[in-house]
Amino acid sequence: MRDTPTYRAQGAPKDRCYLLQRLQESAGSFVSGTELSESLKISRTAVWFKIQALKEAGFEIDAMPQRGYKIDSLPNVLHAILLGEAAKARDLQAELLYYPVLDSTNNEAERQLAKGRPAPFAILSGQQTAGRGRRQRKWHSESKDNLYLTVAFDPQMPANQLQHFTLWSGIYLCRALQKSLPETDLQIKWPNDLYGHGRKFAGMLTEARIDAEGLNTLLFGFGLNVNSDPKDYPEEIREIATSLLACKGSSLPLNELAVVCVEAILQAYETCIQNTDATALRKAWEPLDCLAGKPVRTESHGSVIEGTARGIDDSGALRIEDAAGKIHLVHAGDVTLARIRV
Repeated sequence: MRDTPTYRAQGAPKDRCYLLQRLQESAGSFVSGTELSESLKISRTAVWFKIQALKEAGFEIDAMPQRGYKIDSLPNVLHAILLGEAAKARDLQAELLYYPVLDSTNNEAERQLAKGRPAPFAILSGQQTAGRGRRQRKWHSESKDNLYLTVAFDPQMPANQLQHFTLWSGIYLCRALQKSLPETDLQIKWPNDLYGHGRKFAGMLTEARIDAEGLNTLLFGFGLNVNSDPKDYPEEIREIATSLLACKGSSLPLNELAVVCVEAILQAYETCIQNTDATALRKAWEPLDCLAGKPVRTESHGSVIEGTARGIDDSGALRIEDAAGKIHLVHAGDVTLARIRV
């Protein structure tokens, strides 16, 4: 039996949080070491060591004798302190756990649930060594410029109540991210990919544990290409993948965006369990549908269907119209763009 891997979440010590907050409040002016040491009730030498720890984490801080410390810029990578600030600013109703490196955020979420951690909570990482997508496909997740996260839930309810959770999550995530890229039309490719400029920039993976009594745990994994350059992607995905950076033309604040994404997933969960209108999902999906009106091909359980995508029905199934005008409903499977045979 293989040992269960152990990873350590990055903490946000109160003293470092205070130092960072005080330096940001100074608006580019120097804050004396004496003031900081007196506020924290520690020596100036201890303040220096804490400042060094922040600098090693990527915070650009100037230090000058007789003047003190001044912060020049914040790192645009995930960091526990910055995540905490962003979560507090949006009053996020979920605990955030950040790990510099993980095998998989879904794996760690499952481990945390097994230890009894109360849900909902979110696992975030700057790098995954064994990231995966649907059907155990490898998800390229080596860049710290991107976002890898999992939100864990403990539903304890009938499984059919959350059967559309992935679709609702895609809708809420697409809407939330669109606010950061107003000039780019972001869309959803059924059932679990987000697209911009005709290329994939994010993928979703939902995993659940179900028994006779219903849905016990629910894990929603989300991989988002944020500030990475598609030119650096592996050759096999370079022509089909993109990032928000490439779509917008400038970088986005990673920690704030992470909190926005977690918030969107929480909102999708609430909508999914409370919504009783069977047409609401279809109406919300329509303006974001990447495949609508396009020739597609799908293969599931050895059966191949080719035709034109006609949106989804009230159950969330993909509607494909074949050459004879017959509508086929696809509830699961991979869908690719293809030419209709004539």
